[in-house]
Amino acid sequence: MRRRLEGLSLVGFLILLAIGAIPVDAGIRPSFSLDHCSWNATHIVLVQTTPKDGVFSVVESWKADLKPGDSPEVPKLKPNKDAVPISSYPKLQGFDSQDTQGISEQIPRQPVGSRMILFLKKKEEGGAASPSAVNTTGTQWEPASTWGGMKVSALWIDGGKGFCFRQWENPGPSALSECWQFPVIISDVAVLTARIQRVLQVQKYLGETMAMRNNPEVRADRLGHIALGDVWEAQREALDALGKSGTIALPEILQVMDEPPVPYDDTVLIRAFVEAAGKDSGKLLHARLQQDLIYWKAVGPTLTPHWLDQLAEPGASLFVKFDEAELLIRELDQEHYAPAAQTAAELRDFWVSQPLLYDPKWGRARSPQWRNRS
Repeated sequence: MRRRLEGLSLVGFLILLAIGAIPVDAGIRPSFSLDHCSWNATHIVLVQTTPKDGVFSVVESWKADLKPGDSPEVPKLKPNKDAVPISSYPKLQGFDSQDTQGISEQIPRQPVGSRMILFLKKKEEGGAASPSAVNTTGTQWEPASTWGGMKVSALWIDGGKGFCFRQWENPGPSALSECWQFPVIISDVAVLTARIQRVLQVQKYLGETMAMRNNPEVRADRLGHIALGDVWEAQREALDALGKSGTIALPEILQVMDEPPVPYDDTVLIRAFVEAAGKDSGKLLHARLQQDLIYWKAVGPTLTPHWLDQLAEPGASLFVKFDEAELLIRELDQEHYAPAAQTAAELRDFWVSQPLLYDPKWGRARSPQWRNRS
C-alpha cells in the first residue's frame, strides 16, 4: 500500500499558503468573449437590422451556411419598446463609470439598416440539421456563449466601433460599451473582424491537424504550434490531443511548459504532460520539480520585497515557475511518488529559509491576494 508523502505534502502546504484566497462573489455577470463566441458558434453572420424587431438580414456569412439575404429571427435580441440607439447611451469610461438609469443594460434600438455581428448556434430538431434555405425565419437560434444568453453573443456596430455587453466591475451589471478585450485592445470593427477570422482560421487548422493519423510526428508538431498560439480554446484542445498522443508529444508539451502563451490553462497543460508521460509520469514530474528547485535556489536570494508583483503578470518567469511548482507538487502528491520526497523536503527547507518567501512570525507564506485553487 502506498503511503502519502509527508515531506511532499508539507511542501505543497507551504506553497499553497503563498496563494491568497479570493472569496467567490455571486455578483459575477456575463460578459461577451469574442474568441469564445467565434469558436463555439455554428454560424457567424454580419447582418443588418430590419423594421421588424428581432429579425435581421444577412449581409455576409463568415461561418456555416446562411447566405446574403437570409432572414434569421432572434427573439432574444428584440429591444424593449422604450429602447434607444447606442448614440443615446451614457458614455461609460471604465471601472469607475456608472449608469444610474440602467440604460446601458438594455438592448439598443438601432436605426434600420444598422449592422451587427451575430454568433449563433442552430438548434437541431430531432437530432438532424435542417437544410439551408433562403427563408430561415422558422429556424431556432441559440447563443454561442455558454453563459449569459444572446446579449453576450452579439456585437453591435456603431460609428465604426464594436459594442458588446460585459461586466466592467464586480459587483456590477453587464452593460453595453465599446468592445475591447485581450488580445484585441481596441474596438475598431476592422480589428475585431480580423480577430474573428484569425480564430476561424486556427479552428480550421486544428480540425485538419486532428484528422491527421498517418504521420504522428507532424501531427504533434502542428498541435504544439497551436498550443503555443494566442487562441485560448485552440490551446486547450491541442493540449488535450497532445496528451492523448503519448510520449511522442512530450517535446511539444515541454516547450509549452517552458514558454507558455498568455493566457494559458495551467491545469490542462500539466494534465497533458501526465497523460503523455504515461507510466513514467512520476519520474518526469520529479525531474521537472528538480529543475524548479534549481531555479528557486538561484532566484530566491535575488528577490526584492516587491517580487510578489510579478505573480500578477502572466507570462513572467516568476509567475510561470511559481505556478508550475504548485501543480507539480499536487500531481506528485497524488501519485505518491516516493523518490520525490527528498526534493520536496529540500524545496521546503529552502522556502522557509528565505525571509521574502516565508517568515514564521506571519504564520504563513507571503500572500499575493489574487487567486485560489482550493
